[in-house]
Amino acid sequence: MAGNRAEAAAAANGTESDASKPRGKKKLVLLIAIGVVLLAAGGGAGAYFVFGRKAEDGQSEVRATPKKAPVFVDLETFTVNLHEPDDDRFLQVKLVLELKDAKSGDHLKNLMPAVRNEVLLLLGSKRAQDLAGREGKQQLAQQIVAAANKALAGTPADGAVENVNFTHLIVQ
Repeated sequence: MAGNRAEAAAAANGTESDASKPRGKKKLVLLIAIGVVLLAAGGGAGAYFVFGRKAEDGQSEVRATPKKAPVFVDLETFTVNLHEPDDDRFLQVKLVLELKDAKSGDHLKNLMPAVRNEVLLLLGSKRAQDLAGREGKQQLAQQIVAAANKALAGTPADGAVENVNFTHLIVQ
């Protein structure tokens, strides 16, 4: 009986160890599977942040179209008497108009007498104190843009003048 007990105990131990081995293998396979899933998810997230962000940045660069280079048209020098009731003062100014495109530049050149007329009328209405400070010159530039665009109204170059640059300005 003692032998049977030992055999029974050995058989029981063998059965228990055989039963515990599959359970241990299942746990090991389950842990490995979880690890693989976590690694794959981490790798996918890392790839998204590395490659996905670069693709988004590239798309935003494509969407942000570069600004077209403006077209500059030089105007001849203007010399006008300023509107000073008690004093003889004059203004001499050289302007460069900034246009939105080259086609507008061609139309502007064809209409140059009308543009010069509008600008001359505007400049002749100014007083020296109107042009004394930076703000006065900036305001004059805006008014010249409006005057030039007034001369271009109703033409293919309507509203083509976007800015005015002073290259020479003397008030005496």
